[in-house]
Amino acid sequence: MLNYQLQYPQNIKTIFLENNSGFPGKPRNEGMKYVTSDYILFLDADDYYLKDALELLYHTITKYNSDIVIGCYYINEKGHKKLSITDMDNNIINMDPLKNQNNFDKLCVINSCTAWSKIYKKEFIFNNNLKFIEDANAEDVHFYINILKHSAKVTVLPQNVVYNYEIYDDSTIHDYDLDLFNHILLGAHYTIEILKQLELKTDRVLFEIIGVLLLVFFNLKNNLKKDAALKIYKIEKYLEKKFNFHMKSTRIEVNLLNKTIMEKKFKKAIFISNIYKIAYSNKIIKKIYQNIRKE
Repeated sequence: MLNYQLQYPQNIKTIFLENNSGFPGKPRNEGMKYVTSDYILFLDADDYYLKDALELLYHTITKYNSDIVIGCYYINEKGHKKLSITDMDNNIINMDPLKNQNNFDKLCVINSCTAWSKIYKKEFIFNNNLKFIEDANAEDVHFYINILKHSAKVTVLPQNVVYNYEIYDDSTIHDYDLDLFNHILLGAHYTIEILKQLELKTDRVLFEIIGVLLLVFFNLKNNLKKDAALKIYKIEKYLEKKFNFHMKSTRIEVNLLNKTIMEKKFKKAIFISNIYKIAYSNKIIKKIYQNIRKE
């Protein structure tokens, strides 16, 4: 990064924090303090914006005077690219996020509630004091839902891919332990506090939250899984009471695992998760499963 700053001193500023916060929220908030332009973007390590993506996003947000513009992205896993989910046919769509249920649901699906693949109006961010949580994971979901809560105009580019999201088997995001689980759970509680303020159904966001918790549970060591399973049970029971929420994934195996946890059959849930882990580790089985899901 210092090399880039030396090459482009007018465009790049490197900021060093005294201590590693351990979470993405702190450096992102610090970075926003130094923004001198009228617009803000976020980029995760190892990812990149496609050629001409920034020009497209900038042109769109200035043309439509939007609070935020959202583009599509590729999920790139070991060279196999998959396009992010979108069921919108139009080239450009302007939406009020909370105007109706359809708008909210579409905006929660198109990009999995991430901070990247978007451009934000700085004035909108600062006027609403929108920040990332700094002591927990799942900060992207919390930030994005807060964005939708305050925004009056979001512009979506369903036909334009602007971002490449890299997935590596040895990436730090796949190093699962109970601390990560607990920090995601804390981030989930922060997000739920925002969802409680909305007058719309929030199942699509809750599906993602529980899905991430199940993913981390799946990859924990066996001696940690019972504690995690109990916490998933408790948060889902709370969501059931508060939002009438019932987990329903598009993946049959996820629903089976979740159903077992909700029946408090934790030993069985741990056994099932281990069977899944063995199956997913087999390259042939994994390839067959991926092909089935594409159909």
